[in-house]
Amino acid sequence: MKTVAKVPCINLLPYRQAARRKRIQWLLWQLAGGALLGLLLALAAGAWLQQQLDAQLRRQDGWRHRMQQVNAVLAAGKRVQGETAALLLRQQAIASLQEQRNAWVRMLAALAQAMPAGVALHSVRQETAMVRLQGQAVSQDKVAALLLALEQAAPWSRPEVLEVRGVADGAVEWTIRLALAPAGQS
Repeated sequence: MKTVAKVPCINLLPYRQAARRKRIQWLLWQLAGGALLGLLLALAAGAWLQQQLDAQLRRQDGWRHRMQQVNAVLAAGKRVQGETAALLLRQQAIASLQEQRNAWVRMLAALAQAMPAGVALHSVRQETAMVRLQGQAVSQDKVAALLLALEQAAPWSRPEVLEVRGVADGAVEWTIRLALAPAGQS
């Protein structure tokens, strides 16, 4: 057996190992720099996205505020429409009352014109668009004369006898129903 003598290893190119160590160090520095650059880019992108999100939220808040203002204006408009409708109803009621007042004037004028002698009027009551007259007459002929006079003086009144009752001494109590004058009649 031969003994092999150990030959000492001498590194003839020591700069290669130093160059390798430098390359590994440089690679580690590049990796650390890349990681740091990636972190900085991620932070910058996150900040930019957060800024865009905040701007969008501000715009949405502005839109929401404007929509509330528009809703308030619409509610005020609806309230004004309701008040206008109520005022129109009041105006129509007042016009109706005014027409009714004029109808009463026409009715009383017709009654004054048509009332024959011997007929007394005791009460006048309104029932919606009708008028109920109650009174007393010396005879039934006078009640018939009153009906004819009312028909001639106010044909729109459509006089109708509801009741004729005899009382003492040949006198009669009567009840007649008339229509109020329609609007525009004179």
